Amino acid sequence: MSYIAKQKIKGNIYLYRVDSYWDKEKKQSRQKRTYIGPENKKKCPKKLNNIEIVYKKYGNMFLLNTIISNLGLRKILSECFPDDYNEVIALAVYSICSGSPMYLFPQWLHEQCNIKSRSLHSREISSLCEKAGSNQIAIRNFFSSWISKTGTDSDIYYDITSISSYSDNIDFIEWGYNRDHENLPQTNLGIACNKNSIPLFYQLYPGSITDVTTLKSSLTQLEYYDFSNAVLILDRGFCSRLNIMEMNALSDKIQFIQPVTYSMKKVVELLKANRKKLRQTETAFKYNEEILHYIEDTLDIEGVKYRAHLFYNEKAEADLRNNFMHKILSIKEKILSKKFEKMKDYLEFRNNCIPEKYLQYFKLNRKTGCIELNHRNIKNYLIKSGYFVLLSNSEKIKKECLLERYRNRDTVEKLFDVEKNELDGNRLRVHSQYNADGRIFIKFIALIIYSKISSIMKKKKLFEKFTLKEMLAEMSKIRCSDFDGKSIVSEISKTQKDILRAFDVKPEELKKPRY
Repeated sequence: MSYIAKQKIKGNIYLYRVDSYWDKEKKQSRQKRTYIGPENKKKCPKKLNNIEIVYKKYGNMFLLNTIISNLGLRKILSECFPDDYNEVIALAVYSICSGSPMYLFPQWLHEQCNIKSRSLHSREISSLCEKAGSNQIAIRNFFSSWISKTGTDSDIYYDITSISSYSDNIDFIEWGYNRDHENLPQTNLGIACNKNSIPLFYQLYPGSITDVTTLKSSLTQLEYYDFSNAVLILDRGFCSRLNIMEMNALSDKIQFIQPVTYSMKKVVELLKANRKKLRQTETAFKYNEEILHYIEDTLDIEGVKYRAHLFYNEKAEADLRNNFMHKILSIKEKILSKKFEKMKDYLEFRNNCIPEKYLQYFKLNRKTGCIELNHRNIKNYLIKSGYFVLLSNSEKIKKECLLERYRNRDTVEKLFDVEKNELDGNRLRVHSQYNADGRIFIKFIALIIYSKISSIMKKKKLFEKFTLKEMLAEMSKIRCSDFDGKSIVSEISKTQKDILRAFDVKPEELKKPRY
């Protein structure tokens, strides 16, 4: 087959005709380049021997369209957003392939084949996002259909993150605890996903709302979508007596596994009562390559007894103690010679020179005016090192299964990392709430597709050879040339065939357009 290639030389672009042929001696595909002449920018598309040629990326779009169809996303989106579903999908795919701001979408779309979408410029994209974001009924219907398709009998992992913004005229954009440690106002995004790392639904909260106070709203969502056989698994940031009671009130509809904090007095008492027994050899078991200790007990909260699963990791305790004391003593060496006559001067120095997470382990001796270690707080920290307690209202669970399910909670954190660093979702560049809602919804669709691809790549060990974007870049080398309406697909390499087979796609299927 033949196609046109461009080469930039000293600021000028020259065209070459590239012909593929088979070298019998070297037993490999080769190419022969024939010089045509300088590019005439006024002529588009290019012509070769009076034949119009349209030459675009095809393999990556074919693979993504196949995954989207297999997920059932196109069908659900077409029902919820009948006028704009192709554009929503195209913008989501663009986020995955490019990771660039949306205003560059038209240039990217022009290079792609086998993707249905209008070429939207910046203002049109804003209008689309505004329209999608204002249609909260359609978004909720999407969640309902999507959750119905993925199922509600899996473990559900839920967490929350911050998305920063420079906007100052959106209600949800507020100052609060920023998880990325940025000095910007934010909105908070809560995402629920299943054990296969597939996002299920999300919810937006004002930026000043803390993790622990968002859970009640999330429980309402879980009840609405009828997760009757699911187990909700949270991280420690959601732990409070009130939240535990709220979750237990829905015990006929949802069960939970919740790590508890030592700020709860009863948890500290429970740990003290079982500490000696927990360190005995009779409680030891092997999990993967770790040696852990385990005891099951009960914890009473407002008259309700919950299963309390106590774990102890001796190696983790030693590592935590060593790292903690090394940091504390390193700080002490730097401030040892300092003396203060006024508490005001001490507080100013302390806030500027001691990391916030270590402030409670130092105090001022008013007699000497020197900073010294707060041994009581240090002891309270060290005595808890290596221990953790999981609370649940579910039926009896094997300790290995319980531990595995809990440790999978970083699934949501990985989704947040993808959202912010791979899909250009770390900033909201908008000036209205509806626009923000629409953009976050499109990123959520991208996150579903990205997660499914990652899951398959992990299962088929493709990450040993490629990152996700490298894999899509490799597939984009499969081009489609349109000769006066007749489409010809370029040759498929062995590497590309292996990728297609990993996704259960037969290489010969690329000859058939798929949307």
